[in-house]
Amino acid sequence: MINNKILEDINQLRETFEADIENAKQENRVLRIGIVGQIKRGKSSFLNSLLFDGKSVLPKAATPMTAALTKISYSEKPTATVEFYSKNEWNKVLEQARKIEQEEALYQAQLSEFQASKTEGIRRERGARPPQKPNHPEESKACFELYQMVQRSGLNVDEYLDKEHVIAGTDSNETLISDLTPFVGANGKFTPIVKSSSLALNLPGLKDIEVVDTPGMNDPIVSRGRRTQEFLGQCDVIFLLSYCGQFLDSQDMALLAQNIPNKGIEEIILIGSLFDSALLDEYSSYDSIQQALPSLTKSLNDQAQSEVDAVCRQDELNNGGQSHLMQTLQNALPPIFVSSRCYDLARKGDELSEEERHTLNRLNHMFDGFTFTPQILEAVANFNKVQTKLELVRENKDKIMAERLDNLLNGAERELLQKLTAIAEDITFKRNNLEQGDLAEAEKKQQDLVERINAGKAKVSMVFDKYRVQIEKTLHKVEQGIKQDSLSVKRINSQTGSREESYTTYSQVYDPELFRPSTWLSKKTVSKINYRTVNYTYANVQDAVQKLEDFVIETSDRLYQASSQAINIGQFREDIKQAVKGLFDFSDPDFDPEMILLPLSNSVDRITIPTINLDLDHHINSIRQQFTVNEVEGDEIQQLRAEQDRVVGLLLTEITQEVEKCGSDMLDKISREEQQFLPALIGDLESSVEQLRVDLANKEKALKEYSDILDMVEEDKRQLNS
Repeated sequence: MINNKILEDINQLRETFEADIENAKQENRVLRIGIVGQIKRGKSSFLNSLLFDGKSVLPKAATPMTAALTKISYSEKPTATVEFYSKNEWNKVLEQARKIEQEEALYQAQLSEFQASKTEGIRRERGARPPQKPNHPEESKACFELYQMVQRSGLNVDEYLDKEHVIAGTDSNETLISDLTPFVGANGKFTPIVKSSSLALNLPGLKDIEVVDTPGMNDPIVSRGRRTQEFLGQCDVIFLLSYCGQFLDSQDMALLAQNIPNKGIEEIILIGSLFDSALLDEYSSYDSIQQALPSLTKSLNDQAQSEVDAVCRQDELNNGGQSHLMQTLQNALPPIFVSSRCYDLARKGDELSEEERHTLNRLNHMFDGFTFTPQILEAVANFNKVQTKLELVRENKDKIMAERLDNLLNGAERELLQKLTAIAEDITFKRNNLEQGDLAEAEKKQQDLVERINAGKAKVSMVFDKYRVQIEKTLHKVEQGIKQDSLSVKRINSQTGSREESYTTYSQVYDPELFRPSTWLSKKTVSKINYRTVNYTYANVQDAVQKLEDFVIETSDRLYQASSQAINIGQFREDIKQAVKGLFDFSDPDFDPEMILLPLSNSVDRITIPTINLDLDHHINSIRQQFTVNEVEGDEIQQLRAEQDRVVGLLLTEITQEVEKCGSDMLDKISREEQQFLPALIGDLESSVEQLRVDLANKEKALKEYSDILDMVEEDKRQLNS
């Protein structure tokens, strides 16, 4: 009688609440801080700057698919514990991966057959098209990547599943991190089967806190995502990282809404990451660094406030009042905008990597006559504000932890109240239908709804069409921008330099021997080494490679952002909902809105749209392989230009193909959603009538059960509100 999903949610709520309460009750426990955000938001760099003075203690995952949750605490003797997937979890990974393998094999076979028939001139039916490339869900693609990594490594997975691996007996943090690399490093042998890891490091700054570094909260691996949620429920404070260029975008808000609201977390600290990137993007709008820093910060603050205000307004419309999450976010404004890169540059002096040196050069070329000193870099990094905030959290540790139990209880009560309200609405609707007891009337109403929905297909299709056009425009615009940017990447600028060169001169000199008159007129040749300054023209290979790396990084991020923002999924769902609502007259006293609203919400919530994730790094090494020196001269400059042009061409070809594929995938997904949406909505309506048919077979018993359930729900709600 009660929706099974709601019952499962309540059971899950009970289990996590018990675990969270048990954790919060632990005596003398440390303050737990969670670091959360989407993938590619600089969480590991932020933590390295905040806790490890900029040292790369926390390795970056090779891809979002290999990211694992990391818990960091204090210990005099450094240790680590690695948790592998369970057999059941890995079997689910394999199931998804092999499904992709089979679908790809079938696609390749069909494609080969199509191409062969075309080559051989076999007559095909008019309008025959090549087979459609499979469109795999994000989780399936993530599972396939993990599966491929295991295949390449030759790892015998069964030896490690359902187990933990402990690293102990190390004498330093550095040794521990080195020993941990095979388990969490980008190319680690065991990385694909690691679900989470715990590090205990000998760092005084960790003595009274524990930090949870989460993978991207839009983790495609479900079991890892659940583990992240479990750990978040045990955190007292959350640092939310969002790229300051698109601060708190729709995906950030969706992640927050899904993971934070009812975890009893009252302290959220908003961090705008990658401030240096925003500065490099926007500096041309300002006359000086003195004008740029405060003006850009104000602009970003206004943008953050605007985003939160917009979400709050939508929240009030949907929920009849501002939710607890929205109030918490308003209290967290303004954000702290930081740059981990500038923090590193300020501390490393001359010991910079090529990538860091390139960033510093770009910063120093923003404004004529202005050079970034370590002090200015540290000011731009802005970590002093983060440290101040962290110290304030430490000072308020006892208060935060004392309120934790109440906050958890309030959060669980809010979530349970939402579930109970959903049950009450569902049961009330079913009971009202049953009390009216007119199956024929219910069937008639249901049929009328279906007819109205079918008659209004065009209005619903207009919404899908609108977003189809929006996707095409967005991706076309970003593709053109990428092509334009590639022109500057192709340019290899030659430079002039000077160097000291040695050269040898020869001369004839007399070489007589004193007591041999026959030699008095003889000469010999002598050489002399001379030095001169020579001007020459050269090109820097590293600059060429750095241009490519910057292009790849910026392009990947640009495509990810464009595809994730081509459709605001929340607005998309809302527009569809409004289009369907527009088919009915809610002021008609004979119209029962409950018959359509609940099924409509269920159908709309099922809609999802994929995003673009690119891996283009493999092209960059081709230039490094061609040129083993850092500088080239003469004819080699032209060779470098030709090679750069070739690699950029390869990148553009792959990017264009990926954008076209992603655009096709997104458009196909919208088409499938459109095809499935109305049938699913109609199916939910038919299920309601079928439930009435079943209930009418034993009407009195069903009515009593509905009334009993409502009485229990109302009593539970009353106790929660008392």
